[in-house]
Amino acid sequence: MNLFDINADFLSHPGYPFRIHVTNVAASFEEKLHQKAAEFHDFGKLSREFQEYIKDPNNSDKTRHAFNSAIFFLLNNNLKIDKESFAIFFSILKHHGDLLDVDTYILDNLDDEDKFEESFESVSSICRQVSLSWSSEKEAGDLIEIFDTDSFSQDYNLRGLDSYFKIKEVFSRLVFADKYEAIFKSCYSPSTDFDASLQISKLLDLISGKQNKMSAIRNQAREEIVQNYKANSKKRIFIIEAPTGIGKTFTALHLALEIAKDKGKKRIINALPMTSIIDQTYQEYGATISEKHLLKFHHLTNAKSYDEQQQEAEQAGVEAEERLVRQKNDYIGASWSGDDVIVTTFNQLFNALFSNKNRELIKFWALNETVVILDEIQAIPRILLKDVAHVIGFLSRAFNIDFILMSATIPAIKSFLDQDTMAELLDNRYYEMDFNNRYELCFNPTINDIDSLVKEILLASETYNSVLCVVNTKKLSLEIFNKLEDRFEEEMLYLLSANHIPLHRKTVIGNIKERLDKREKTILISTQVIEAGVDLDFDIGFREFAPLSSIIQTAGRINREGEKPESKLIVTDRIGQSPYDEKDLLYDDVTNLLTTSNQLREKNILPILKKYFQIAIKKTSKDYQLLNEMINLDFETVYKRFNDRFMKEIPNRSPIFIEVEEGIYDYFNKEQNKLIKKLKAAKKLEEKMDIKIRLKELQKKIANYVISVNAEDIKNEKRAFHESNDMRWCPNSFVDLPKGSKYTFKKGWFDDSDGNYFF
Repeated sequence: MNLFDINADFLSHPGYPFRIHVTNVAASFEEKLHQKAAEFHDFGKLSREFQEYIKDPNNSDKTRHAFNSAIFFLLNNNLKIDKESFAIFFSILKHHGDLLDVDTYILDNLDDEDKFEESFESVSSICRQVSLSWSSEKEAGDLIEIFDTDSFSQDYNLRGLDSYFKIKEVFSRLVFADKYEAIFKSCYSPSTDFDASLQISKLLDLISGKQNKMSAIRNQAREEIVQNYKANSKKRIFIIEAPTGIGKTFTALHLALEIAKDKGKKRIINALPMTSIIDQTYQEYGATISEKHLLKFHHLTNAKSYDEQQQEAEQAGVEAEERLVRQKNDYIGASWSGDDVIVTTFNQLFNALFSNKNRELIKFWALNETVVILDEIQAIPRILLKDVAHVIGFLSRAFNIDFILMSATIPAIKSFLDQDTMAELLDNRYYEMDFNNRYELCFNPTINDIDSLVKEILLASETYNSVLCVVNTKKLSLEIFNKLEDRFEEEMLYLLSANHIPLHRKTVIGNIKERLDKREKTILISTQVIEAGVDLDFDIGFREFAPLSSIIQTAGRINREGEKPESKLIVTDRIGQSPYDEKDLLYDDVTNLLTTSNQLREKNILPILKKYFQIAIKKTSKDYQLLNEMINLDFETVYKRFNDRFMKEIPNRSPIFIEVEEGIYDYFNKEQNKLIKKLKAAKKLEEKMDIKIRLKELQKKIANYVISVNAEDIKNEKRAFHESNDMRWCPNSFVDLPKGSKYTFKKGWFDDSDGNYFF
């Protein structure tokens, strides 16, 4: 008798046989480590105590079923510890929680003799109870001896990047399949109807129908990239370094589809740094790829519908069926298990690689055998480039992932990659071609305060139809806007920063794009939220001094289509307080490059960029920030260090909900209260899961109205959005007033603090 043949009277969930659950979880992946983990993962639920708990949660205590399951696996494996068996053991042990630092966890939690004695007895009792033929010469003392060490991972030779990702892979498959089975009552079976060849044909038809001044050059570059890939198809890391406006979005999609077709990849994942770019990329992909195969996934997106039957059930209005629909849609989207092409954020992708959280790791397994596009890769902090390059190289080999790295300013990451696995697919001559002469960089150190900058913007507006000004802080952008406000008609002048709620940022960008397309007078004062990937085309621009890669990204919004004869991006001196670390700013080096270069037309930018990155790489830390902790299997520490370096929290910031429409606060608050009340009253697991999903969807809608402001600015604000969190609330009575507003559509939040920390 084995665990797949347990009597149907034993349950894994209320009213659901244990053996069906285990069989389905194991059948979700044809991979030996997963199937072994699946077989043993719920063994502890067979105890008398847990069976009583399932039937009546109010009259029985929960048991340590995950711990007992992991111990039974270890005993069944004759206490053999190696990288594979430990990956199974640790995944079973933590499959209802998060991965922790291995040595610390073992020292703190696996040194209790009574705990092992109790578990050993529980395992033996379960085997007798279910008539499972099992015997072991091992005793509880043998278990204790295994973990009686100050350096478990070293003593058992478990350390290494291969072990770190092996544990994540086994853990990810197990937690995904376990929850999938609990929701769907079946094994996971991926769709196989995505035809990369057909998608290529549709994409080429779309491209052929798009004709403008840049079309010939874009097609030439795209075809060259595909040809160079064909000549280097055995490699796994592909670099596309190309000037802005060359059509990287469709080119990368074409390349990814070719790789998927040639190498049998299971999905394509495009990761970008900002949600605004994701919305635009998703829309462009959607012109050829049907919604059935395409997913947009970031923290503000709602779950899509995956099945016509599910949609019919939702429309039928039957509560139980609606609940199941929500659970299925939410889970398929969050786990990336139901889509062939995924457009997502750097955050989502890197969290799958570096996070220790259960909720993030349900999608790690989905990275296997994929094409991953990292667009605008210059957005990765320089301090992490060496770690990211090392991880990309490892995953390309161990997980059969092909990477496409793209940017107009490919950073020093190339110097950290193994040259034997990397191929650069586009000749640098595209930077020097006549088409690529759309703007000139002009460094003007005399523009060194707000008044001189405002004067230059006004002068430019007399000659040019559209003017862009990008500065480094919200405070400075608002000050410039205020000085210009009386000089232009209201519909001509725009301000854009993270002081605008996400809903308004999207609207403002849409309004500006429409005006630019109509050649209507448009002046935009912005922070970096307008940079990488936002498809706007201004006649002239001003950029407050910043890292050179950021300057070039701003330049990509000037004469984007190459149809204007004389366009400039004027780089000013430092004006406001800089949010950049001096090590990233490289002020002296960049000003020297800008002042000593004779020609700063776009086609001559590449040599300057190369010199810049040579300087940057010399000043980049030679030390890894994460790799040693990954090798040591410190899962929790890796994630903390990653967050500190990638998305470091800005000090003294607090979230606030802006009630831009009267009544939306009451609506959201009432909906939240109803769901929380239902959650507290819910007794069934399925019902609790459904309510949590509905709360998450509600919170995504709320997030469209939330910004981060200086904590000092709202320290006396007593209006809490909800008792369940620390977020404050700005009522509609303080929005869009002639006087006394705290928030307006035109200016966003009026920050009384210095406002220098955030973009």
